[in-house]
Amino acid sequence: MAYQGAASALHPHDRDKLLEIFWDLFRQGVITLGLNDSNPQWPWFRLSRFGASEAARQPFRFHDTTSYIAMVSKAVPDLLPASRMYLEEAVAAFYSGCFLAATVMMGVAAEAEFLRLIDVASKNATIGASFAKADKERFIRAKIEAFRKGLDPHLKSLPDAGKEDLDVNLNAIQSILRIARNGAGHPSGIAPPSREQVYVNLQIFVHYAAQVFRLRQELK
Repeated sequence: MAYQGAASALHPHDRDKLLEIFWDLFRQGVITLGLNDSNPQWPWFRLSRFGASEAARQPFRFHDTTSYIAMVSKAVPDLLPASRMYLEEAVAAFYSGCFLAATVMMGVAAEAEFLRLIDVASKNATIGASFAKADKERFIRAKIEAFRKGLDPHLKSLPDAGKEDLDVNLNAIQSILRIARNGAGHPSGIAPPSREQVYVNLQIFVHYAAQVFRLRQELK
């Protein structure tokens, strides 16, 4: 809600920031204009039904592009500039309600980080030959399968940090992101992803990227 003179109590820079946050939340459908029948218009506002349900279920762990990129960068300190660019587009699309675009951009970022992992693994002086097939394959699904086969014989020699929850953080999440990207990027007839699906995928991308980073560190 609002009260008379609230904006004038803020510094001009803070007023501008407040307006940006307000209209961002409005565009996402988290808040709506009006307080009640007696105060149905601006400057009054309230949580929408969607906003209230989201607040009751699970608060957002990121609130804009910058906070999301900061979260990913904490997990992957050397995040590729290209991955960062695609993720920024993904989050911007998410907040604009463009869920197909967000899904595709997220899938591209996941692929970029995985291709870097293959490149590092194939150059390993000791076991690089195990990943030569993955490096040479043309299509991403074939690369994924070849990489997994190349990695399997060496799992016992990897530190726990590199292989802990590997099936979930790498294999399962990679499949989810790849399938979602293919479904969003091609006329498959499948219903477009929901806001909740895209939000979850943005979250699990962080775990995936962190796992890829740990593997890169171990396979250098």
